[in-house]
Amino acid sequence: MRLPMSWLREFVPVENDIDKIAHTLEMAGLGVEGIEEFNGDVVFDLEITPNRGDWLSVYGVARELAAMLNLPLKPFEVSVFETERDISEFAKVQIDAPDLCPRYSARLVWGVTVDESPDWLKGRLEACGVRPINNIVDITNYVLFELGQPLHAFDFDTLHGRQIIVRRAKDGEFIYTLDEIRRELESSMLVIADADRPVALAGVMGGLETAITPFTKNVLIESAHFTPSGIRKTARKLGMKTESSYRFERWVDPSGTVRAADRAAQLMAEIAGGKICKGVIDVYPLKIAPAQVSVLTKRVRSLLGIEISTEEIAALLRRLQFEVTIDGDTVHCLVPTFRNDIKREADLIEEVARLYGYDKIPMTLPKGIAPRAGESQRRKFENSIRQFLTRLGLQEIVTLSLTNPEEEKFWGLEAKDGILQLRNPLTQDHTATRTSLLPSVLSVVAHNLRNGVKDAWVFELGKAYRQGKVGDMASTEPRRLCVAITGNCYPTSWNLPKESGQSDFFALKGILENLLNWLGIDEVSFERGQHPSLHPYRTAVVRVGDKVIGVIGEMHPKWLQLHDLAQPIFVAELDFELLSELAKLERRHKPLPQFPSIQRDIAVVMPEDFDADRVIDLIERVGGKLVEWVTVFDEYRGAPIPEGYRSVGFTIVLRAEDRTLSSDEADQIVQQIKIALQFELGLMTRG
Repeated sequence: MRLPMSWLREFVPVENDIDKIAHTLEMAGLGVEGIEEFNGDVVFDLEITPNRGDWLSVYGVARELAAMLNLPLKPFEVSVFETERDISEFAKVQIDAPDLCPRYSARLVWGVTVDESPDWLKGRLEACGVRPINNIVDITNYVLFELGQPLHAFDFDTLHGRQIIVRRAKDGEFIYTLDEIRRELESSMLVIADADRPVALAGVMGGLETAITPFTKNVLIESAHFTPSGIRKTARKLGMKTESSYRFERWVDPSGTVRAADRAAQLMAEIAGGKICKGVIDVYPLKIAPAQVSVLTKRVRSLLGIEISTEEIAALLRRLQFEVTIDGDTVHCLVPTFRNDIKREADLIEEVARLYGYDKIPMTLPKGIAPRAGESQRRKFENSIRQFLTRLGLQEIVTLSLTNPEEEKFWGLEAKDGILQLRNPLTQDHTATRTSLLPSVLSVVAHNLRNGVKDAWVFELGKAYRQGKVGDMASTEPRRLCVAITGNCYPTSWNLPKESGQSDFFALKGILENLLNWLGIDEVSFERGQHPSLHPYRTAVVRVGDKVIGVIGEMHPKWLQLHDLAQPIFVAELDFELLSELAKLERRHKPLPQFPSIQRDIAVVMPEDFDADRVIDLIERVGGKLVEWVTVFDEYRGAPIPEGYRSVGFTIVLRAEDRTLSSDEADQIVQQIKIALQFELGLMTRG
């Protein structure tokens, strides 16, 4: 808000020390964004906090400055000369929505001449950043900046039925506002209507059909108090922001409506030659009473750390125009209606601190024992995962947790329920919270590929978001770990084959196996699965025992084609909450084996869709404690293997803890395994 110094000095006798005034305003809580000279006057550019609607006027800032500097504030007095006939003979006001409009005041001025405003009035408005229009409209804007009360001037002769009805809009209604735009209305919006139609958007903008024109002779002045939440919703739904809505959204003093209407009528009589009709229509169905708040002197001393008497506290609060009484150690305040931000004891203590002077409060070190500093166990665990994956050659990325359903659908995900939509999204690209990390991570990989970065091994550890079920509004923020790889994990070199670091399903599977093994998680299995984003035949579900902890696979070709990507991307997403539960971070020393191992290889012929994990499980079960580990070392298709089958080679490492296994013992165990494969799984071995 722009504030001319000359206007400010009309109400408070401040010295012409600009730096001192700026400092005082800053200490009061107003942000001084800039100071400039305008037509020989000094203009402050102020930033007003949302809870202080009383500062959105020259008189409001003058009142605050007078309190801060303990200077007298000039009372705001208005004198009007009225005609003999009463306004009630000509106009009527009716409020049908008192919850949205607790008070509506109106003044009637006859016989005005619409013309250009005088230079002093135009100069004041221009200093405040407002373009002059005509004397009637300029007067309403002038009073808005002077007192903080938005006004609207109707051409009285254009009001049907010569009445004002404050009501909710009807579905299907519309209005052409002063900016000549047709606005479709909803039943949640408050309008000012005449007998037949809406004539203004309450607290936002007037209507075109009842606007002031060069032919206007009679003016009805509107001065009202509207509920901030109602004005805020209407303005946002219609995408409008005006000087009026800006003030009503923050708070306009309900006790100041008549004074502002009188001030506007006085100026219209003086500048536009109008005659003021006797009386004011003042409909006030829901009275807003001043708040009663009390504060204990010992609480002020305790919170501020200063020695201050009850009388001093009372004197400071009286400077804010509070009605103050003292009862022993308690100060009781009747707070004026222009200060709706004062609701509890802590608010009064803050006012005492501001007026006493923050710079006068001594600095003291906090007493007591500080809690142990450092990272929480949860954060340490997360960082250890990050460090481990970085050592495996991956890079961490951090993406926005906001997305939109179309983006998720673009990668094959479509959250049918549980998605959290933003009520007031700032952009169309970020209208909801993500339900999975996959779209975010894949978008980063795709962006790199399109810009020539063909090698991307990345991971993200972050939150997804889920709305609770109907009737259960509790939302969840489960953490997820997403890994995506494409291209090579390291640059190729003359002494390394090109395929050595190439991304594929098994490279990603190896990353997960290394991670899970490092976390001490046992009973890990990869089972054939399905996922809307992944290849139907190259996708696996990751299990730990009977718990599904994630999914791994290659991106579906159709999504790669949709994004115009030529090389495959392999991705995995794990439930980090389950990983945290299953992890065994305690490390135990295991001595080196005392006896040598024996290695045997077997080749098992199995159908193409047969899971090799079932063979590994059988080998470990039949061999018992003598089987140290089993791994796949080869896969073969072709003669003499029948079509639809493959030969999978397994390496079995056998070791006894108490003796050296003989070759005969090892052969006997392998023979038992072959028999079990044939009779339990129906599989034959080669060789």
